[in-house]
This record gives sequence, C-alpha cells and structure tokens, in this order.
Amino acid sequence: MNSITPNRQQSINAAIDKECPVCHCEMVLPTAIPACGHKFCFICLKGVSIAALGGCPICRGPIDAGIFEKPSQSLNLKMVLTDSGAPSTSNATDRDVKQEPVDEDVKPDVNALNAAMNMPAPSKMYWLYHGRQQGWWRFDPRTEKDIEEAFVSQMPITEVTICGQSYIIDFAKMSQYPKTQRGSTRHVKRVDSDEFDRMNIKGMAGVYAAT
Repeated sequence: MNSITPNRQQSINAAIDKECPVCHCEMVLPTAIPACGHKFCFICLKGVSIAALGGCPICRGPIDAGIFEKPSQSLNLKMVLTDSGAPSTSNATDRDVKQEPVDEDVKPDVNALNAAMNMPAPSKMYWLYHGRQQGWWRFDPRTEKDIEEAFVSQMPITEVTICGQSYIIDFAKMSQYPKTQRGSTRHVKRVDSDEFDRMNIKGMAGVYAAT
C-alpha cells in the first residue's frame, strides 16, 4: 500500500483549494460569499443564486445577491486556464502502466515530422460578447474554449451553459441568445490577440476589470 508523502499531500490540498466545489474545475473569477467566506467560480455561484438552490452549496448559508451587482476584480483579461478538467488527486505510482508492443516495421515519416515541427503554433483566439450597456466582454475561458472548438469544427451553432442557463451561439449570425428566448440576442465576436489589445474590453463573464 502506497502512502502519500507530505509534499504530495500539500500539492493535493493546493489543488483542492483552487477547485470550485460546484464545477470541480480550477476556479475562474473566484468569488467569496460574504457571510461564510466559501469561494466558487463567479458564474457557478451566480447560477446557484439565480436557481435559488438553497444558499451556499457548502454550508447552505445565505448568498448576498449584492455581490453580483457590478462586481470588479483585478483581472488578467487574457488569462489562460491550465486545467483540462477536474484537478487530479491520484498518485501516479498507484496506476499500472501497460506497455504496448513496439512494431519495429513501422518507420516514421521524416518529411511529415519535419513539416509538423516547422508549422507555427495556432494563434490564440478570443471570444467576446457585446454588453447590454455597450462595450465588449470576454467569455470566461472555459466557455470560450467550448465555443472555439465548435467554431473550428465548422458547426453552424453550439450550445453553452452560462450561470446555469442554456445559450445558443449562432456562428452564421455571430450572435448569442437564450435557448428559450430566440428574440433576446446579443452580438458575439472572435478576435486575435492584437485586435483584443486594441479594444476596450470591459471585463470577463460579467465581472468588471478593476482600474
């Protein structure tokens, strides 16, 4: 039986501290409930509040709706998430690694490998939505990743969940609307890093960038 070393336990605890108890992923725009201090992703907590699910997901204490009124944080508006899902708390030594047999007759295509090595990395693209009070906002990075993957796959539309609500992104019209309210639309935009820098981005996912 393998025991967890103190350093490993410390790493696990650090990962848990950064994990949102609602979505079980790295917290985006960490937001604390004033009454109890428990932290969650801003959009996860707002979704819980909108759905009236019984207060804080951890202790059921009250959620002050005022924290969603013009919230602001010190933001890196071009932040990139490092997680690919829920943080792993497993010990690599606990897993059996299956060694696949090597087929010695298979030789790499040297030309293909060289071409792949010389290809420039794809440019980072950002997805923005137009606020109701003018100005552009960046989607949270996790939602943005889903939208970009659908766009690159040439899907005509995609469905995303924001604050517990379903929204449709229409790539032909470059618009977003609630799944149940097609008439309530807002514009969306896909920009590269240079264009992003030229724009006056208000904030991210409803949270103003503190000035």
